[in-house]
Amino acid sequence: MNRLVALLTDFGTDDPYAGQVAAVLAAHSDATIVSLTHGVPAHHIQLGASIVDASLELLPAGGVLLAVVDPGVGTARRGLIVRRDGRWLVGPDNGLLTPTQGDIQCWSIDRPEAWRDTVASTFHARDIFAPIAARLANYERPDWLGSLVQDSTRVDRPAACSDGPNIRGEVIHVDAFGNLITNIGAALVQTAHMLETQVSDARIKGLATTYGTGHQPVALIGSWNLLEIAVPCGSASQRLGCRIGDAVTVERIDD
Repeated sequence: MNRLVALLTDFGTDDPYAGQVAAVLAAHSDATIVSLTHGVPAHHIQLGASIVDASLELLPAGGVLLAVVDPGVGTARRGLIVRRDGRWLVGPDNGLLTPTQGDIQCWSIDRPEAWRDTVASTFHARDIFAPIAARLANYERPDWLGSLVQDSTRVDRPAACSDGPNIRGEVIHVDAFGNLITNIGAALVQTAHMLETQVSDARIKGLATTYGTGHQPVALIGSWNLLEIAVPCGSASQRLGCRIGDAVTVERIDD
């Protein structure tokens, strides 16, 4: 059975970079190749890591996630193979691949014979990580491709916090529809009898279940299992003037 290789990068789609990585994968493996996104904002490791967290369980067991948001490309930062939740991850050792906590296995990518013959110092995704991901998809062992290591870089994700009846969080992503995805998990809000969400100057009562409710801003639990603010048939980002990092407060009313 062919394995799946999923791609996540900050390369965008205007340049050939994402396509060149996919071409190397296709040339060295019969794996099915899918793109999760090439639209991570440039150099935004935290957001990339959050997307990895939200997407990894969707890959089949044994699948490979090649993730590259790599402002340190060509420096002394390591490349890593990570075994996490029954899947393989390949990319830079900058926190993109690793959870904030929990046990994982890591191998430093240090076997040049497994890379492309020519390596550009500015494009490890194509010349190092893609060949490694292809080899993993071909069922090669990680210890053929790198050395087991005990340490790896981890980055904090912005965390929501509770303050009495209030939950304080922030916008961590604005999607192509202008929906504001927050770091407030469903479990924090779904048990409240009533709630009111404040973002910018808007105060939104209750939780909607779809994006198609009326014409005013709504709060709902989206597909990331996180609280979102949306404007039906419009852009919450534009309507409310919000962007990544803006504060979101939810007041829970439990009685």
